[in-house]
Formats: sequence, structure tokens, C-alpha cells
Amino acid sequence: MRVYLYEMVSGGGALLPAAITAEDTGLADINDFHDLATLISDGSQMLEQLVELFLLMPDVEVWVSVDSRLKPFGQQLKERTGVDGNQPFVLYADPQTPWAVFEECCRGADWTLIVAPELGGLLEDACGRCVVAGGRLLGSGLKLRQLGIDKQQLHLWADNHDIPMPPWGIVEAGATKFNWSTSKTLVKPIQGTGGVGIRVVGDSLPPDGKWLLETIVPGIPVSVVANLTKEEAILLPPCHQILGGNGGYEYLSAELLEHVGHKQRAWGLSRRVLDALPLDGSSGWIGLDLILGDNHEEDFLIEINPRVTSTISVLSELESFVPDQWSRSTNLTELMSEAMSGK
Repeated sequence: MRVYLYEMVSGGGALLPAAITAEDTGLADINDFHDLATLISDGSQMLEQLVELFLLMPDVEVWVSVDSRLKPFGQQLKERTGVDGNQPFVLYADPQTPWAVFEECCRGADWTLIVAPELGGLLEDACGRCVVAGGRLLGSGLKLRQLGIDKQQLHLWADNHDIPMPPWGIVEAGATKFNWSTSKTLVKPIQGTGGVGIRVVGDSLPPDGKWLLETIVPGIPVSVVANLTKEEAILLPPCHQILGGNGGYEYLSAELLEHVGHKQRAWGLSRRVLDALPLDGSSGWIGLDLILGDNHEEDFLIEINPRVTSTISVLSELESFVPDQWSRSTNLTELMSEAMSGK
């Protein structure tokens, strides 16, 4: 089985995030997001972790594309060896025409796993190009991606399915009907990733563009990864998210959530969300961001990430774990094998 792992920044698309505007991110200094060194470091680390995981699967041939300016990194990947003695097949992509190698790999692989920002339509563009090229996505289906990309659509969906999310509203051109208050309301880009552009409302609302307003709810920020197969959605151990950055809401790192009660509450809300989500055509990993309050009645869904999330770095270090509603242990490699095989 051939699996193509595409991480946009290190995979030849480093120039693509430069198309993201200040309006997309809400950042006054767009260079805060376009820091190429940081983007490449984070992206290559994610790709490296994915390569290591897929090399542990028997009878799997791993394909990756690497920016032609990052050939030392590509060589490092080539030297990795899998359980069958196989090594990754690395193609180098011209950053001026990054989609050429991408589409070639999508056509030749049995599965394509895409890691790309939701901002600026980058994730949806890559998924669409993969399908048009004849590829098969190992990830979220179209309806699920739309809910993960557009925060307004997610809130509307949650309202219709009785899923708890913080009180919210829309501000457009500085006008809103939402009852907001200074220091108790967040303003978010309608499309966002990694907490970029999220900030606490001060004395005034953004005068331009369309934004999401959301009441700040206190609690523990938690991420839960779900592994989607044809038969079920499997919930992995929850992680406590460490947030910070300029606005205080950007993802920095994560650690396993050890509190048994908190773990059960995170799984309970996640199961409720997954039972309502449109999962048709979806496979592989997605992430749910939650806030756990003082009790289960104060637990909220915050976001859906329709792709592999950064908490993979924590979960990949576990030799085994017991998912929600399981009586035996497993690991990331076994679960992804099941997602691809459908068994």
C-alpha cells in the first residue's frame, strides 16, 4: 500500500502561506505568521513524526514530497528504515510550481494524508486538487472539513444539534447584535488555525471585515484525537493543551490529561460531538478542542480540526494506550492501519 504524506510548508508549499493576508489572521504584523523559519521547523517536525509512524506499518510504502531547498531534510527522511526494511520514497518539489509533484504523488498513491493550514483556503485547496488528480484522501470528508474550517458554520451546526459551545455572535464592519463586554469576549477570524489571530476584545470591536465573537469560558483547554474508520470513531487519550503567544490563545505544546474524571468528561463530550457530526467519506485522524469547566455542565466544544493535529507528538510517544470504550490496548500505528484497511 502506497501512502503519500504531504505537509504543505516543508513539502514544497512554503510560499503558499505567504498568500495569507492580515485580514485572514487578524494579525497587525503579518510577519508574525509568515516567519518562514518557524513554519518550516514546525512543518518538518510534523512530517518527520508521520513518516516514523507509517514506517512502523508492515506492507506500507511511504511517499513524501520535500521542498527542493530542503534537500538535507529530505536526505534525513530517506535514511529512515521501516519494519520491512523499506525506506521513504522522497520527491523534491519546485517551490515555484509546488502542485506538480503533489498531484503526481496523489495519482500514484493509494492514500494521501494532507497537513495544511485552514487559513486562506489552503487546506481545502489541497484536498480539492488531490481529488481532481485522482487521489484518495486519508482525512476528513467535505462536510466535516467545512465545519472545521468555518467557525460560524460550526456554531450554527452546534446550535442545531444541541452541542454546547460558548455564546457567540458575528461582528461585521464594526457592527454586531451580540451582547459583548470588554475583557470577557474573544474575537476570532472566521477561518483560523492554531489560535492565530484570536484575541481578547478591548474597548472596541474590529472596524473592518467579518469576525466571530465568543464569550470567554473558564476551564482547562483539552484536545481529543479521534481515529475514524468505516465502522466507528475511536477516541484516543485526551491531552491538556498549553496555550500562549501574543494573544494568549496560540497552541504551544501539550501533555497527557492525567485526571481520570477530566478524561472521562472529555471523552463523554467528544462522543456526543462525534455522534452528531457528518462523518461520511471521512477516515483517519481529526481533533476536537474542548474546554472543561468546574463540572460537566460547564464543558464546551471550541473547535474541530479536520486534520492531523500537533498533539500527535504526545500520542506518538506512547507505546500503547486504551481508547475510550475499549477493553484492550492499541497504538497509533495499529489504528491508522485499521483506518486505511477498513477492518
